[in-house]
Amino acid sequence: MTDEYQSIRVAAARAAVQESGQLEGIEGPHFLSAQSVDWRPYFAPSADGISRPDFARVIITRKGQRPREVVISWDEYAEQMDSDPEWDAIREKKPMSVFGGEVERHAYRVVFADVLAQAFPPRIVSGPPPEGWDPKDDRTMALPDDEPARDWKAEVRVADAVRLNALYDEARKAGALVKVEGLQLAFTDRMLDLASTPKPTPPAARPQGNRRRKGKR
Repeated sequence: MTDEYQSIRVAAARAAVQESGQLEGIEGPHFLSAQSVDWRPYFAPSADGISRPDFARVIITRKGQRPREVVISWDEYAEQMDSDPEWDAIREKKPMSVFGGEVERHAYRVVFADVLAQAFPPRIVSGPPPEGWDPKDDRTMALPDDEPARDWKAEVRVADAVRLNALYDEARKAGALVKVEGLQLAFTDRMLDLASTPKPTPPAARPQGNRRRKGKR
């Protein structure tokens, strides 16, 4: 199967954003796992078998905007990557540096999409990865020119409870929860809307009183 991908190294993304002069500041990466109750600036495997963090985040600020918290999940972010044993091995071996680089790069994609688009025009490369490709780079599937992108948020807005659950599973498997900005929040909002919608009140039952039948005299 031919891979289609576009790669931007975190160092290159960082350099482009810094060169734009629009970066106010960035905090992190911070990590959260089952062994901790709060975000920490480091992660180390624990003696009880926890070998990787569950989430990573950075707080990034663009000039003229409020600070933006960007969080990615280890499992959901991994699902959008191609199956690559070498990359998986490096990621498992260096969960803090690799996962930290992933969340930093994702933050630049979210807050500085216009800067990266200008610095790295979209391109589709077919065939094996180029020489020098870094396994920490993004590897995302590209759509054919005649296939429109799926409007996940529009589907979420009109979904009923049953469809919403199925749609969430589809989005998770497709990696859309990570790729599509605000999709996770859209699911949460729709869930709250459905929960707060009053159920129709059934019609009141007609009183069933004892009626005395008139007998024949």
